[in-house]
Amino acid sequence: MKDDRRKRIEALVSQRDTVTMEELRDAFGVSMNTVRSDVAYLVGTGAVEKIYGGVRAVQRQEVPLFTQRTQLRTEEKRRVARRAQELIEDGDTLYIDAGTTTMHLIDFLDPAKHVTIVTGNLYVVRQAYDKPHVELIVLPGAMNRRTNSVSDVGTLEFLGRYQFAKAFMGASGVSPEGRLNVSTYIEYELKKLAVARSRQAWLLLDSGKFGGGSLMSYGVLEDMTGLITAPPCPEEIRDCCRRKNVGLTIVT
Repeated sequence: MKDDRRKRIEALVSQRDTVTMEELRDAFGVSMNTVRSDVAYLVGTGAVEKIYGGVRAVQRQEVPLFTQRTQLRTEEKRRVARRAQELIEDGDTLYIDAGTTTMHLIDFLDPAKHVTIVTGNLYVVRQAYDKPHVELIVLPGAMNRRTNSVSDVGTLEFLGRYQFAKAFMGASGVSPEGRLNVSTYIEYELKKLAVARSRQAWLLLDSGKFGGGSLMSYGVLEDMTGLITAPPCPEEIRDCCRRKNVGLTIVT
């Protein structure tokens, strides 16, 4: 499959740092036109960088492990999640993204509400066991300890079967111009698909996610129904939300 091949190309480039176009052609048994198409796509997502005669890995700032990130701004993240759960209505089908803020939605979910949750977030999976009115659908994939979630290229086909009333999304960061950053190609694909399959998409962020840039982003603030965050929220983000008609909630 095309998505699987592109994922494997990214992994090969990451492992070897630089790979020629001919090496990609031979390694994957496809035509040079197919290699060019795959490389152009991966360059467009920021997964790899084009160089003369081939591609090379993009050096990115490493995202801390899940266990480290859960210890940062914990109360702030819980306040954001508590406000976000007020958006959930009885009968909703929800997508809950991986993340140390989105995971707390399950902690504050009204136990009287009947909802269906589709997720690869392992914290949500574990906590949902004690929620008798939650119908849980767990995404397939390999465990990622960095995000405490499951995902791989097969997850995309499974996720594409569903439509959601609301998606609660995270990001590794938000640039000053409102781009929603991610650190891997598979996160890029999963988050983009989840937003596309949802009537509403809500971005949940702690205040430490603002600033900086990334070569790979799965969308922009205007793709979101709203942003729920905590102070301080930079003025450029407030201004972007006003101009793009994105709902902004700052919890204190």
